[in-house]
Amino acid sequence: MSPVGTEKAATKPLVFQKVGVFVDAENIEMSSLNIYGGRVDYKKIIEHVGDREITRILYYKPSYKDVSPTFETFWKSLGGELRRPEKNADSFLIVDAVTMAEKLDVAIILGGDKDYLPLVWYLKSRGCRVEVWSIPETTSDQFKEAADIYVPLTETFLIPSEKNKSKPTHRRTKSTKSGASKKTTKKESPKPSQSYKRDTKK
Repeated sequence: MSPVGTEKAATKPLVFQKVGVFVDAENIEMSSLNIYGGRVDYKKIIEHVGDREITRILYYKPSYKDVSPTFETFWKSLGGELRRPEKNADSFLIVDAVTMAEKLDVAIILGGDKDYLPLVWYLKSRGCRVEVWSIPETTSDQFKEAADIYVPLTETFLIPSEKNKSKPTHRRTKSTKSGASKKTTKKESPKPSQSYKRDTKK
């Protein structure tokens, strides 16, 4: 499996690449909630990286923001690491990405913050290929174009909600009701016979 970038799909990812994944949790999670009303499916995102060698998966979120023990266990099961600075989590992301640049072939920035533009330029100047994965509606065109590959995180990368699962059932119910209403209108008695009786009385 290989990542699919709609805007720069011509740049084919190679299998033998060392990849670092840097997750701006606040940006990606708030964007998915505001735009799609759902939560990001990190497992599906990591699987979408494909057969490439993932050396580090780093998740950045300020310590004053809640991270449940369940999520911590899940994240570690993916081989990920948690970074919980007191504030300015994006600064820690930038420092880590710069520090690891020499050891990576590809840096995946999971977030659409335009403030990462200088980081993208620097990583590319060090010979590192940069991929930006983010919610397209909250990512500027300039940031998308700066990356070697841009991967839009659409509803495909969300955890399905119970509302979405129940939608097909409601649709079937509506169609059945409409069909029943059509049948009742067809069963109405025709009026020509009544008009005939009126004519005979005259």
